[in-house]
Amino acid sequence: MSYLNDPSSNSEMRLQAVRGYYELEMYDDAWDELKEIEKSYPLTPLIIQMKILLLLKEKSWDVALGLTQKLQQMEPDNGAGFIQGAYCLHEMKRTDEALALLDEAPESVRSDAIYFYNKGCYQAVIGDVDTAFDCLRKSFDMDESLIDVARRDPDLAVLKDSIDSQ
Repeated sequence: MSYLNDPSSNSEMRLQAVRGYYELEMYDDAWDELKEIEKSYPLTPLIIQMKILLLLKEKSWDVALGLTQKLQQMEPDNGAGFIQGAYCLHEMKRTDEALALLDEAPESVRSDAIYFYNKGCYQAVIGDVDTAFDCLRKSFDMDESLIDVARRDPDLAVLKDSIDSQ
């Protein structure tokens, strides 16, 4: 079978187009392309992840949360469903549930700077600033660019002086 006739290759190319539209902040085009993909291809974890990213941009927390749960079921070893699900819960003011979901995440996700960054944010919001700062330090050690993100993050206002000293 040639590459051009391989349906999985076509869906991968179309998903790359969706990602490109997303990165260019052309969200309507990304949605349009995703709708076309869904007409011809089964719902895969990659399609779900792109839908979640678009829904997060729209702040459609409930719908995105439902998809993160589907992603967790389809790929329980993939941390994306847990990290994004926790983010949705946090944005819905269910931060304790967000922390519990992060605790359920697979061990592999604990090598991801975003895991520790988000956990630090959630800990700060519930008032556990010591644990929050420990988590943030781990995230900064893994990805120094998160220091600048943290300086602007309203969830971390209580830690502003500590972050500024980084």
